[in-house]
Parts: sequence; C-alpha cells; structure tokens
Amino acid sequence: MPKYTFKSGFATDFEYIPPKNGRPTVLYLHGFCSDCWGKKPETVKGFCLGLGVGLFRFDYAGHGSDRDNFEKADFKIWKGQVLEVIDEAITGDIVCVGSSMGGWLSLLAAIERPERVKGVIGLAAAPNFVSRFSGLITAAQREELAQKGKFPFDTGDFAYTITKRFIDTAMAECLPEEENGWPIACPVHFIQGMKDKSLPWRCALDFVRAAASPMVELKLLKSSDHRLNDEDAQEELKNSLAKIVNI
Repeated sequence: MPKYTFKSGFATDFEYIPPKNGRPTVLYLHGFCSDCWGKKPETVKGFCLGLGVGLFRFDYAGHGSDRDNFEKADFKIWKGQVLEVIDEAITGDIVCVGSSMGGWLSLLAAIERPERVKGVIGLAAAPNFVSRFSGLITAAQREELAQKGKFPFDTGDFAYTITKRFIDTAMAECLPEEENGWPIACPVHFIQGMKDKSLPWRCALDFVRAAASPMVELKLLKSSDHRLNDEDAQEELKNSLAKIVNI
C-alpha cells in the first residue's frame, strides 16, 4: 500500500483512483480510532469503480497504518490533512463521505472549500461530539485526564482513548448548532441508525436544522447501529451516492 506523506510529517496508507470523463471524486473520511479499509469504504469503492467515479481514501495521522502515533496527533492535524488532500491531491469536484467523526470533517471541508465540495454524505455523522463528553465522563475519568492527559472512554458500541490534546483542538472546531448555523450550500445526506449507542439518533434532527443547505436529507434506519454495516445501510449509502453524483 502506498504512503502519503503530509506536510505535518505524518505518513499514512492511502488509495487514489482518478475519475473518468469528468466525474467527481469521492473523498472517504473514516471515524475516530478507525481506518479507511472497512466495509463502508469498500462499498464506496465498488460504487466508484462501477461508474467511473474517483475515490481517495487515507488513514488519518495516528490511525490505521499510523496507529502508533495516535497520541501525537489531534483534530487540528486531521482537519489539516483533509484540506491538504482537497487542495493538492485531488482535482475537480469532490463528494465527501464521512463516517462518525469523518462526517464532522466532511462538513468542515464543505464549509471551508465550498467551491470544491459538491456534496456530503454523513454516515452516523458526529459533528461536535467532543462537546458532549462533559455530561458523560465520570469524576474518575476527569481526574485521569488531568493527571495523565488521557483516559479510556466506552460508548457501548466502541472503546476509545481520549486525549487532552484531542479535546482541546476539537473544541476549537465545534460548529454552531443554531438553525442554519452551518454555511453549507451543497446537498447533504445524513444516514443514521436508530440503534446507535454512540450517537443518539435524535441528534441527527439537530444536524438537519443546523445545515443551511436547502438540499438536506435524513435517512433514519430503525435496525442499524453506529457502524451502519448492515445491508439496509449499505443500500442507502449507494442510493445517496447515486443521487449526489447525479448518476
């Protein structure tokens, strides 16, 4: 697997399939403490290969192929990597597909690169999820964070390591949550499982209100969890891809 070396000095595995005949490129952005090689990105790859749509996917710093550097990385670095890929590695129109934290990064990309990002698909998108920690973590976890700069956090679906460095940089990138507070003009699709233990599905209703775009769709799947790896979720992902890339 080739490595992409970022300006920040991190080098991670990536894959780039150029588009054909003026098609857009899908930029797949994975979740927190995940990678870009699982079932969802493989579904995206199959869609892209079948229709001549481009694909770019990569592991964030400290994730997947670079997991040993996790505590050296933070949200600011991950956002910088996304914008660097958009600015320097991909040409033409882009559709961002983001899972969980990748959904947050996708929304930020659409806000900061509106001339390039022509659509966003959020898979259990979790913008601002760091701001919800304050009501979820225990006194013991707070103490561990203060003393060690990190603590383990279990949502029921996933177990994570949360660092102070991540919290501080992510809080600085939180989006306003009032109605139409996100200056996004492109189509946005949110696909959300109602059995998600990491992100209450009702949060997705707030995301719909916050996105200023008039072209926002929310797909609530009664039997899906945060992973969205079931057949129904995969089909809805392909349906959203087809609609946004106009195929």
